[in-house]
Amino acid sequence: MRKYELSISADYVPEWGTTEAIREYFQNSIDEETRDSSNKMFFDYDSGTQTIRIGNKHSDLDIKTLLFGVTTKNKDSAMIGNHGEGYKIATVVLLRLGKTVVFQNYCRREIWRPRLVKSRRYGGVLVPTFFVEPEAVWKKIPEHSLIIEVGGITPEEYQQIKDCNLHLQEGYAHWDTSYGAILDDEENKGRIFVGGLFICKEPRLEDIGIDFKPKVVRLERDRSMVNSFDVQWYAARMVEELKDAETTKRSLNSYSGVYINSYSVPSGLKNEIAEDFINEHGAKAVPVSNQADMEKLKKRGYRPVIVSEAKRDVILESELYEEIRAENTREKEKARPLYDRFCEFAEKIEDRLEESEVTTLYEFLDELSELEEKKED
Repeated sequence: MRKYELSISADYVPEWGTTEAIREYFQNSIDEETRDSSNKMFFDYDSGTQTIRIGNKHSDLDIKTLLFGVTTKNKDSAMIGNHGEGYKIATVVLLRLGKTVVFQNYCRREIWRPRLVKSRRYGGVLVPTFFVEPEAVWKKIPEHSLIIEVGGITPEEYQQIKDCNLHLQEGYAHWDTSYGAILDDEENKGRIFVGGLFICKEPRLEDIGIDFKPKVVRLERDRSMVNSFDVQWYAARMVEELKDAETTKRSLNSYSGVYINSYSVPSGLKNEIAEDFINEHGAKAVPVSNQADMEKLKKRGYRPVIVSEAKRDVILESELYEEIRAENTREKEKARPLYDRFCEFAEKIEDRLEESEVTTLYEFLDELSELEEKKED
C-alpha cells in the first residue's frame, strides 16, 4: 500500500459543506462527459446505506492529480472547473465532516481510501492522506471505470444537494438560450447556476434565475461567486435573445434588464411597453433616467417619470412617442451654439448664392463668432 500526504489543512475552505463538496465531484463527472460524449457519467443515492456513488464510464485518476494545480481543463472553455483543485478540496471537506470517501479507480486497478491522519511532518496536525491499494481485485467488472463512493449522506443532506443541482431536478421552468437558461420558477429566482450547478444567490436578481453555460462566465477559485457585471450583461443578452414579452417587461424593471439594448426589442413589443407605461402614468407621462431631463420636461408641460435607461430608450423608440422624439431633436438643436447651426446652414446654401453674397454670408459668420466669444468671456 502506498500513501500520499497532501499539504493542505483539514480546515481549508471552512465555509464549504457537503453540498459544495458533492458539487465538485459532480462537476468533474459532467466535464468528463462533455469532453468525451461516450464517457457517460452516472450518479445515484441509496437512502438505505446513505451512500452517494458518482463516476464515469471510462475515466481514471492518475496519482499526479493529487498535486494541486494539475489539470487538463485549464484551456477548455466548455469545462465548468479549471483550477486543478476541486476533487482534492471536496475530499478534505467531506472527511472533515465525518463522511467516508472511497475512489474505485478500476482502470488503474487501484482503490484510493483518503483519511485525515496526524502528520509527523506537520507536528501532529490532521492532514488528508490518500492510501492507495494497488492491484485491487473486483468480484465482477464494474460498469464504470471510475466510481467515487461517499458514505454518511443523510436524506436531509441529499435533499440540499438536489436543490443545488439542476441535473437532479425534474420539471423546473426554464427557457434555453445560447448563453444558458433563464429559470422562471419561484424557487430558483435570484439563484445563479453554472452548468446546472448552484453557485450563489444574487438578491437583486428578483425576476429570474440564471443557469449560465460554462463558456460564458468564469468562476472564482472557491466557486462561491460570479462577477456581477457578467451576470447583468449576459442576463440582458439572454432576455434579448428570448424575445418573450412578459420576461422582457419584468427585466426592464429590474437588475437583469440594465443592459438590454433597445434596438433588440421588436417594434411591436416597444409599443406594448409604451402603452402599458401610458396606462399607468397618464398621457402626458414621459420616461426619464436623470434629474436634468426631468427638469427640462417639466418646463415643457410633461409629467416625467424616472425609469431605467434601458426602459426609457425602449419606450421613447416606440411609435407612441414619435412626437416626443421629434420635440427632443428640436430642443437639442436649439441647445447647440448659434454659430454652429448658422455655419451648417451657410454650407448648405452657398452653392446657390452669388460670390458677393457668399462673402457677405461668411462676414456675418465671423461677426457671430466674435459675439459668442465675448459672451463666453
